[in-house]
Amino acid sequence: MDGKIRKRAIMLLLIAMIVLAAACSKKEAEDQSPSASGSVAPSASSVAESPTAGEEADPFGKYDPPITLSTVKILCDCSKFAPGETADKNIWIDGYLKDLGIDMKVKWSVVGNQPGGAGEQKLNVSIASGDLPDIIPVGAKQLKQLVDAGLAEDLSGLLEKYGSPQLKKFMNDNGGLALKTATFDGKLLALPDPAASIDVAALIWVRKDWLDKLGLPEPKTMADVLSIADAFTNKDPDGNGKKDTFGLGLTKDLYGTGLYDLTGFFEGYHAYNTWIQDESGKLVHGATQPNMKTALGKLQEMFKAGQIDPEFGVKDNTKVNESVVSGKIGMEFGAHWNAFYPFPDAYKQDPAADWRPYPIVSADANPAVPSVGLGINKEQIDQAYFVFKKGSPHPEALIKLANYYVDKEYGFETGGYDTQFHQPTDKDGNNPDGYSRWPLAAVIVADPNQNINIYRGVKAIMENNDQNAMKNDSAVGNYKLVADFMATKNPASYANALWAAPENSGLGILQYYLDNNLTTSNQFYGSDTPTMVQKKATLEKLQLERFTKIIMGGSLDMFDQFVSDWKKLGGDAITQEVNDWLAAQH
Repeated sequence: MDGKIRKRAIMLLLIAMIVLAAACSKKEAEDQSPSASGSVAPSASSVAESPTAGEEADPFGKYDPPITLSTVKILCDCSKFAPGETADKNIWIDGYLKDLGIDMKVKWSVVGNQPGGAGEQKLNVSIASGDLPDIIPVGAKQLKQLVDAGLAEDLSGLLEKYGSPQLKKFMNDNGGLALKTATFDGKLLALPDPAASIDVAALIWVRKDWLDKLGLPEPKTMADVLSIADAFTNKDPDGNGKKDTFGLGLTKDLYGTGLYDLTGFFEGYHAYNTWIQDESGKLVHGATQPNMKTALGKLQEMFKAGQIDPEFGVKDNTKVNESVVSGKIGMEFGAHWNAFYPFPDAYKQDPAADWRPYPIVSADANPAVPSVGLGINKEQIDQAYFVFKKGSPHPEALIKLANYYVDKEYGFETGGYDTQFHQPTDKDGNNPDGYSRWPLAAVIVADPNQNINIYRGVKAIMENNDQNAMKNDSAVGNYKLVADFMATKNPASYANALWAAPENSGLGILQYYLDNNLTTSNQFYGSDTPTMVQKKATLEKLQLERFTKIIMGGSLDMFDQFVSDWKKLGGDAITQEVNDWLAAQH
């Protein structure tokens, strides 16, 4: 219903590149703070572990004598660990005992964190049998199962009491939406691993050298986008005397992947593939609204005019990448991380190929507002949420473990940042084998502003030699690469420069959105409703098939039939359920 989750393989590729090049250690703001993060009374178990009257809780307090806790690990088959490092023998396990007095036992570990994979299957068996560890990593579906079964400990008050300032800051980013998704009936029943909401915002990527050659302005409106697509198709931008270029790159997936993704195009017409509020305040799905029909009509015109590859319906990202690298496509809508994939290959092929990012633009006088995430990757089975099993002692230890992770990974200001907990490197600071350490932690909490802070740090260092920014190793690593590309045009530094440079970079566009308050979130952030569980896949398939047919020349009236079918096949029931959910929030 809300588009496909950003393809994990591509995101992991981006993460690996950033980690390798900039010494990052882990993956990749508005509203009110959620009531669950401090205003709800502590549970009985948390009171038992509270400090005595007049004594403050220590976010990093060590248990003496040590306590024993258990967890499980679900790992990606793409993760590589240094020789001797395993799920139950690593620097995190050692650090927990040494610094926190927590003897962490791993009941089981499995490789396969993809939806429906080995990890999800094994976790489902554990939940069904009740054979659960104290700390349980889950996705949204498993979280709901644990909540419904009464197996999730109430963490209300513990975050406020034991959370470090840095952990609380991460949790309250994006208006605390990540926390809200883990809150049920006013109780915080899991600790989320927050994700960067702004990171999914759409950009327009355009070949600036083609604009200059054809005397075209940079895109400021959707009318400009349509003119650029026409010129890139018909005015021989590559100068080979043939009509063999396309104005807009597109794949068979249409949207939801962050690459050749129509989300930003739709948003130029104020059409959203998420739940939005209508004029009456009710929730409706944006894919069924009139603005979406308008956007599809424009795409159909572009297809009929030859501005979109007629074979897009059978081409995946890899195939379209080949057209970009060979200089046959001059514009696409995508994410900031497109700077790492596919544009470096295009630059190696032709250094004159000057791809530039731009903010999405509007078809009318109202600004185009990109959709951003909820601040949580809800379907990420290995680390979307961390549940503490109800009845197990020391639930506050979950918060302490999160504090520990945050400090070791991001404690540039506190002095807790520790390179030993990051990926292993050689004497030159490189990680040629692609080893990781962060996935081995029992509790993982990302800085949702990690990427945008890299951009801010690079900008501050380059413009002001900001010494405070120099404390952030990731910013320093990217700064060196940006400076290297500016000085030498080194292809090895191209991606980071296109990603994080102060000007004309992917992250720079995200900062523009933030500076101008140009973001909007999905208005439904609850667990999948009963009808969603049953019908969501069917409705998503229906939508993709109908939208593809319309773009490829089917009657625009097909949209109205799609809406009618969508409603009959479960859409009406889901709409009622999400509005019932909305009413319960007030």
